Amino acid sequence: MSKKSGSSVFWISFSDLMTSLFFIVLVLFVVTYVDNVNKLRAKEEQLRVYREVEESLKPLKNDNDFFRYEEDYKRFLLAFDVKFSVAKAGINGNDLENFDVTKLKILSAGKKLKSVLDQIVVEANEQNENQDNKVTYLVVISGYASKLNNADLSPAGMSAEYQLSYARAYSLWKFWLNQGINLEDPKYKGLIDLQIAGNGWGGVGRVMKNEEANQRFIVQVVPKISNQEL
Repeated sequence: MSKKSGSSVFWISFSDLMTSLFFIVLVLFVVTYVDNVNKLRAKEEQLRVYREVEESLKPLKNDNDFFRYEEDYKRFLLAFDVKFSVAKAGINGNDLENFDVTKLKILSAGKKLKSVLDQIVVEANEQNENQDNKVTYLVVISGYASKLNNADLSPAGMSAEYQLSYARAYSLWKFWLNQGINLEDPKYKGLIDLQIAGNGWGGVGRVMKNEEANQRFIVQVVPKISNQEL
């Protein structure tokens, strides 16, 4: 074989190799580009969902009459005093101080909370016409108890305080229900998960210098965001 013929074979082989490498690089580039585009779209979708969550809770955050938002703990407090008599838990004139005024405020707060949840349902139903809903909400009504100077610090005493704080949260839920504010309405099914809790002397963000102020309710509206499609 002549040198010229051997050189031609080399360059043909080299050209084929370069062409193959080019296509490999091109395929890798396309795969990487598509992957990055998908990740960017996922991030944009995540951001859209988070913004929707913020918008859905904005009416509660902006409500200074009945709710106060604690940014540090991402939760809502009733924006007015709810003072129970010692070891009492009922929403009635015997157990609750300043009952007539407090009852009206509690009722208005319940209506405000329900209106926000109703709007969440409306928006979720509108979204479901085009796509699966990616956000559900956990609504927690928590009752607290104050640790007064004569508090029983024994295990039995602590247990009683946790039961008392739960009874207060249950009384709030029952009061709202009796007033037509049903936070477990069938239309919330699959979207709103209601829980009633008692924090006793525990929980974060307690009022340290005024134990009586810990006789209160905390309402947490916690969004649960699915990551399956994000």
